Amino acid sequence: MSALIKKYTGEDISRYDIHIQFVGTSDGVEGDSASVSIATAVISALEGVAVDQSVAMTGSLSVRGQVLPVGGVTAKVEAAADSGLRRVLIPESNMEDLVLEPRYRGKIEVIPVRTLRDVLKYALAGTGAKKDSLLERLAAMVLATARSGEDAPPVLTAPKPPSSGRPAGS
Repeated sequence: MSALIKKYTGEDISRYDIHIQFVGTSDGVEGDSASVSIATAVISALEGVAVDQSVAMTGSLSVRGQVLPVGGVTAKVEAAADSGLRRVLIPESNMEDLVLEPRYRGKIEVIPVRTLRDVLKYALAGTGAKKDSLLERLAAMVLATARSGEDAPPVLTAPKPPSSGRPAGS
């Protein structure tokens, strides 16, 4: 995450004592869905731009700053609404997974995000010069990067071999 923060802020965080670790998870196990929240908090602290306290967020981050899907998105959105929050940021790729009960519709605004820049645009408070400057720098960095979130090649996965129902090596 330090490389991602350096890319987005230009700040070398090696002079700070920060340790954040998200362990890779296996299918069906929650783990790194707080990545966007933690990155937002660190960038907010480094840049001196407050986080809007009425916004909830969930999502995993790639090393290129893309927001990746997470599990349990419906429950997370409903919990945010039950807590009185007005907006929630979720990975764009999770929008099809979201099935809200009628009582939540109109109670909370769900905003799909694709990149860390999208997250910061909605999560940082106000429209002050610091926020605008940060978002402009992020836009310039994304344009300067050889592969941005928009033009990165799709992630290809090999199909899983059919299961025989027996443990491997049997």
